Amino acid sequence: MATESAKRLKSRRGGKLRYLLLFQIILGLLVSVTGLWYLVTTDAHILVLKPIMKMPSRFYSTKHANHSTNNLTDTGRKPVSGPGTCGVNTTNKTADSGITSAAFSCYRLVTPQEQITKGSLLHFIIEAHDESQQPMPSGGDFLLATMSTTNPYQASTAGRMVDHNNGTYSVYFYAAWSGNVEINVTLVNPSKAVRFLRDTMWNIGPKVFWSATFQNMTTALFSNRTFDTNCWVEHWKDVTSFDCKYPAPNALGDYVFVCHQAVDGLCRPLDIIEMDAKMSNKFTDEAAGENTIYFERKYFNQRLLKGPQVIAVSDNNTTTNIANSVDHTQASKLSHGYWMNKKWTSFVYTNHWTDASDIQNCLRNKHMLLLGDSTTRQWAENLSELLDLVNGIYREEARELFFENEFPQINFTYTFRFHPHAITAKRAPYRLYRYFVDILDSIPSYECANTIVVLSPWAHFAQWTRDSYTQRLVKLKEAVDRLKKRCPATPIIVKGSHIREHITETSKWGWSDYVLQQINILMKEIFTGKGIWFLDVWDMNLSYLSTKFIHMPNAVVQEELKLALAYVCKR
Repeated sequence: MATESAKRLKSRRGGKLRYLLLFQIILGLLVSVTGLWYLVTTDAHILVLKPIMKMPSRFYSTKHANHSTNNLTDTGRKPVSGPGTCGVNTTNKTADSGITSAAFSCYRLVTPQEQITKGSLLHFIIEAHDESQQPMPSGGDFLLATMSTTNPYQASTAGRMVDHNNGTYSVYFYAAWSGNVEINVTLVNPSKAVRFLRDTMWNIGPKVFWSATFQNMTTALFSNRTFDTNCWVEHWKDVTSFDCKYPAPNALGDYVFVCHQAVDGLCRPLDIIEMDAKMSNKFTDEAAGENTIYFERKYFNQRLLKGPQVIAVSDNNTTTNIANSVDHTQASKLSHGYWMNKKWTSFVYTNHWTDASDIQNCLRNKHMLLLGDSTTRQWAENLSELLDLVNGIYREEARELFFENEFPQINFTYTFRFHPHAITAKRAPYRLYRYFVDILDSIPSYECANTIVVLSPWAHFAQWTRDSYTQRLVKLKEAVDRLKKRCPATPIIVKGSHIREHITETSKWGWSDYVLQQINILMKEIFTGKGIWFLDVWDMNLSYLSTKFIHMPNAVVQEELKLALAYVCKR
């Protein structure tokens, strides 16, 4: 009996060993096939089997860039270039493709190796695929690209993206320097997210609300007393008789700033105002609804890894000259410039004013009006450093909203003023808010020759509807035209928008980078005409080697200022 039991136990053990051996063989085959598939479907020129790694989803910070560069050496990845193929199932395009996936999308270099030299234009093709590896049949994805290097110097530029509306895209980089350069192609939003943002989210409103107190009711600026009312911006056709109206048709067009009546049913002048973040986020999230699926981590701000992430740019021993190296037929393929060791070289406006004494002479006997948001306030805060002047006569009233600095040495004053309806959690006196149209209309003719105007109304308006924001811009442009008619020599600069951080889930669809880019385009289209200069800073901010924030480092702010001064001082 014992012998029979031993035989059965041995037989069962032998069976288990055979199954275990078979399982190990199958597992080994799967690992081998998976590794081979990853090698084949990754760029054909990188003949090194690399581990799949999660890369930083944001555009390079200096920390990430250095880390990535070190990894290039550690993994044995070599500079690659030349034509290639990427993706799978490139001929089976169907109308019902899924959501564009960064994990399965890819890009390849088109420019021949012998043409990749300093001063040349590099061309890449991007192929969009969904999670089932099917090619996308149409365009519309929001893609951004940068090219950079961190050794032996820090240099970077943005790519010019072209949508071919068939699921493929071209991106062009100007090679302003030589050496190994790293390519970063990022899917910010898939096309389905873009369509939702463009056609639905941007048109739903109101999505931003304020809490306020009325005058002549017990309150204090910094008290913790409950607010009296909630306020928002509404089209005049939707305003009810129960709403308190604070109209400004010369600034808001067909829209009105309205608030609920007080508890006694009366409307009074507003005293203190503050953004109601909780209510604003609640309505913004409700407006997004089930579409938040398009903003899940795997779809949002993800880097494409299938493609040549590093290429070699040879040095042709010539001085980089954009006018000589790229002909006029390719000018539309250029970004606006490039960074080199924290200095910006612009392809649009090449004269930089950097000498403090020259800037002082330019701004002598001038008054600069800086009208915008907190990114405009950064300009004001950096002006003193560029002027290299101290001990100015400083005045402020609720510094977030209004301050000015006077420098008697050169008789120069700059004044910063925040636009009304700021999206900020800080309590502010409503009386300090002045519409920019009223400020421009109040400039007397005798001050025209000494006045410089900077406008930058963008950072707080991504939550407004497209129509309400557009009307506000149109009304501001009308005020600019009135000023130009009265003061034709007054320089007017309109500073555009830039990419920013998205820490919360609500920010992904509430104030997306896609809408911020559309705001940039909208401002550029509206603010045209003689004597008005639109300063486009999108590429400058996108390509700077740091994490992207609404408040970019002072190095970026000062380069923006230098471009503005070049326009003002060389006119």
